[in-house]
Amino acid sequence: MFTEKERLEAKKIRVIQDCLENPIDIEGLRMCAITEFGFVNNVLRKRIWPILLNIDTNNIINHSEHIIDHKDTDQVSKDVERSMWRFTRGKTQLRNRKKPELTRIVNSVLSLHSNLYYFQGYHEIASVLLLITDESLAFAMLERLSLNHFSDCMLPNFSEILKLLNYIFPLVSMVDQEVYDFLIKSGVQPMFAISWILTWFSHNLEELDLAARVYDYFLSSHPMASVYFSVSVITNLRDQLLKLECSFDSIHAFFTSNLPENLDLDKIIFEADKLIDKIPPNKIQIISKEPLLPTSPINHYPWDWMSINNAKRNSYKKTLLKNHKLSKNQKRHSQVFKVIFFILFGSLSLFGSLVFLSIKSPTTFNSLYSFFSPIILKILNFNEPNSPIKNYLANLLNYSMPIFNNNNNNNSNVLNNNTIN
Repeated sequence: MFTEKERLEAKKIRVIQDCLENPIDIEGLRMCAITEFGFVNNVLRKRIWPILLNIDTNNIINHSEHIIDHKDTDQVSKDVERSMWRFTRGKTQLRNRKKPELTRIVNSVLSLHSNLYYFQGYHEIASVLLLITDESLAFAMLERLSLNHFSDCMLPNFSEILKLLNYIFPLVSMVDQEVYDFLIKSGVQPMFAISWILTWFSHNLEELDLAARVYDYFLSSHPMASVYFSVSVITNLRDQLLKLECSFDSIHAFFTSNLPENLDLDKIIFEADKLIDKIPPNKIQIISKEPLLPTSPINHYPWDWMSINNAKRNSYKKTLLKNHKLSKNQKRHSQVFKVIFFILFGSLSLFGSLVFLSIKSPTTFNSLYSFFSPIILKILNFNEPNSPIKNYLANLLNYSMPIFNNNNNNNSNVLNNNTIN
């Protein structure tokens, strides 16, 4: 017997498989990354992620042959040695086998591209790619990401990253003014989100499946998607956030700790993607008055190696929004039907119990009825004379009383006859 979640996942897998048939529907895959469950499982991710990055899987170089000592060799070794613990918890053999592979792919990229500067957290991106795919694919994808998505992170300094961080609060103000005012009043700076941007949240999520779900979206979207996703994370944590002391220390500590495991990633992704469409990256650069360098690869997205079909993408987006609205309405109707069902079922159960009790124990029934009926009617006084629920239950009680009284009279007659006889 399949659960509802398993049934929906199976349906999503069929949609993905349709997109993977020749010719591959790249835009369809990108839309799958936005919708519920993303690419569902790691078998599909291993196939799809290289497609999204346009990796020619038949012509990947032997990266190990290109490794040389570079300016960050020692730091890479130290970081790899203490890495992968969260995502390989309880899997010591896997961790020990993957660490040398992780060292090789990171050193290969840095050896081949001496203009790139290593940053702490880079190895965590590589870890996710490696654990989901294999060493060869992970190298090819990491190289592609380093030259494009993470290029601004791999400059001699973090000046461009600070600009990305400074886009977060202005975007928050356009989504949730109350949260924005709270953050500003506290004096906290968006530096708490630096690991979110630098590692695509892999440093702040405890489970590999959660990190992989986030990577589904980032690999399918604009290179600034992590900024918009950060905004959506903040606004989705508003209830917990607004209960905190409005101070730098409490808020900074709240966001720099590991993110809650019960985050609704599908909802956050959907909201982040809507925000990208509403306030595109070029627009937020203008609003913030801190534009990225003209040479930034982010400003040249989409890149030459990408396959982009804007007409198909816009069509898919319209369908996605329409389906999302329908889904919300269906969930709302489902909740209403559940409430109605429980009210009707509870009422009928109560009705049956009272009928049974009136037959078996008329005296007890009369006592209970006299005690509870005024209380129930008082509870149902919603200050709305024509409340359907109140009228329904009140009518049920009023209708049932003659029946119960009739049953009581019949029972009394039977008892009297038995006594006479």
